Amino acid sequence: MTVASRGSALTHAESVERARSLFPLVRSLARDAEDKRHLPREMIEAFAGTGLVRTLVPRRWGGSELGLTTHMEVAIELGRAYGSMAWVASFLIDHPFILAHFEDEAQHDVWDGTGPDALISTSFAPVGTVTPVAGGWSLSGDWAWASGVAYADWVMLGGMGPGDQHPQYRLFLIPASDLKIVDTWYSAGLRGSGSDNVLADGVFVPSHRTVVMSTLLEACSPGGKANPADIYNQPFMAHGGHAMVSPSIGIARGMVEAWEEHVRSKVHSHTQEQVAAAIPMQLCLAEAAVRIDSAELLLRRCLAMVDSGAEIGLADRVRNRRDVTYVNRILVRAVEDLMQMAGASALRDESPIQRGWRDVRAISCHVFCNFNAAAENYGRMALGFPLNPRDAFV
Repeated sequence: MTVASRGSALTHAESVERARSLFPLVRSLARDAEDKRHLPREMIEAFAGTGLVRTLVPRRWGGSELGLTTHMEVAIELGRAYGSMAWVASFLIDHPFILAHFEDEAQHDVWDGTGPDALISTSFAPVGTVTPVAGGWSLSGDWAWASGVAYADWVMLGGMGPGDQHPQYRLFLIPASDLKIVDTWYSAGLRGSGSDNVLADGVFVPSHRTVVMSTLLEACSPGGKANPADIYNQPFMAHGGHAMVSPSIGIARGMVEAWEEHVRSKVHSHTQEQVAAAIPMQLCLAEAAVRIDSAELLLRRCLAMVDSGAEIGLADRVRNRRDVTYVNRILVRAVEDLMQMAGASALRDESPIQRGWRDVRAISCHVFCNFNAAAENYGRMALGFPLNPRDAFV
């Protein structure tokens, strides 16, 4: 596989094809990743070698500066192979996109220092202690859910810092070497993602390495001025959560492929008739497939709006968030039906069917996939009520 050199931008088609080319390697290492609860280094290095980390990196930093639709299609291809790899890889593409919203000096720190293939992990939950100090901030605490952090060069941590009138939710950019990784990842789903905890003990973060999250929500981030392309200047919640649900679509597609192969090879123990010939199996497949297609079409519509550079108003943001969060609700129903009809043999650890079922269910638990919160605000707006002021993701 050709390793992209600095400054060599990929096209949409090249990006998707490079993701697809990883299928044999990723699928062959999936069971090993599940057993070890972390992705094998070989898998991460193969992904980094494709240049796909640069999908959303600005061209001025050697990136491809492609759209969110490309990101989605790359994540879908990886999800077909293995959910945990798609989950981590989707974030390794998405987090440089978030970095592009930081002050220009922070971008210099990462992309001049580490290069355009820098791997960035995050833990968004604002759980630590954030203290203003001379020239910046001091962070202490224990952050969970840092997917793929074992391979990260940099980490973004969420925290609440003082603001003019009330605390502000910020992201803080920290070299991974300044943090301690704690092996905590024992999970029913996304088992190989290595979503460990990270500890900070009085870590200093200079003022230019933080960004107020509301500036991303309102499309007025510091990085948007330095990176004028449309994708860096759209409201964050017009697409927020796409990095989670895109892998889920791919996982569901991979589960369908494995399910088809599985049922073709089975015969009824009493009648010796082919299981695939049974009408209930065919109906189950058809309904699961159309649900997955519907989920992808919903997400594709949201991302096309962002990629187009169209003006996105509050009503668009609320509708898009409704749709992004609904994607995983559709997918859960699809994989539940497939799992139920696959039979007991699909429960074995080596089966990609049960793995896909677990992974889609795990992703549906993410806070960004909370359809109820998104649906409430859609209903409130449609019926003439103000949005829920307690919702942080408007």
